[in-house]
Amino acid sequence: MYEVEIITGFSAAHRLRDYKGKCEHLHGHNYRVHVIARSEAPGHSGMVIDFGDLKKAANQIMDSLDHSYLNDNAPFDKTEPSAENIAAHIFYRLQSIIPEYATMLHSVSVWESDTSRATFIKD
Repeated sequence: MYEVEIITGFSAAHRLRDYKGKCEHLHGHNYRVHVIARSEAPGHSGMVIDFGDLKKAANQIMDSLDHSYLNDNAPFDKTEPSAENIAAHIFYRLQSIIPEYATMLHSVSVWESDTSRATFIKD
């Protein structure tokens, strides 16, 4: 099995509406995002996935989230902007932006801090 990973990120503010504790208040993070693609074998080009294509798609999503109040952006205007939901959102957006690689996408991890992350893994 081959695995390819890119790391990107964004900065944004949010609050958790249905949480009782300090995270229910407006606060922000410098999110770090890890995207992993997997394949049994590299393609004709010798690569699992073109790093440039994956970075371009991921950065398109990061640009839409960067320096925003996540609670104002779909789907987080209705869904909690937790790290778990952000990871799933990024995963599914990546699948729609680069459908030729959709089956290779394995997981997206969203780090809120150096010690806290949530990962969405394709089943």
